[in-house]
Amino acid sequence: MKRILLLFFIFIGCNLIAQPNNKQDDRFEELNAMKVAFITNQLNLTSVEAQNFWPIYNKHTKAFDAIRIKQRLELRQNKKNDEDLTRLKVRLKDDIADKFISSFLKAEAQQLELKKALVNNLKPYISSGKIMQLIKAEHDFKRKMLQELKKRREKNRP
Repeated sequence: MKRILLLFFIFIGCNLIAQPNNKQDDRFEELNAMKVAFITNQLNLTSVEAQNFWPIYNKHTKAFDAIRIKQRLELRQNKKNDEDLTRLKVRLKDDIADKFISSFLKAEAQQLELKKALVNNLKPYISSGKIMQLIKAEHDFKRKMLQELKKRREKNRP
């Protein structure tokens, strides 16, 4: 009987742990769909342009996201190392900061190279004017999402 209860609680615990990830994935997918709709509306692509544009854009977006995720993981690891060293009363903050700065600059350079590649890959398929509209649309979408986040935070404050 104890084994059955133990297995039951382990099963329930695994399901509870898995739930937040699904919600997070759903939110990410919803946000991505909103971004696609926003960009589509802003660029007003023809069907031929859209057929060529989206595979290239999606490929570059995945690569860009991978760089950001890696950068975030490194930042968390550096913070954890800093906290561990602080607990041990060891002061190597400059070493950790140097490591972070190096990692940050490397990620920024990779992102710049990806942006250049995106523009070069899109030029044969859409005009420079539409590429400029894409850059503006991405910026406007980020601003819109940050404003929405700010509104939600203010709404949830007591």
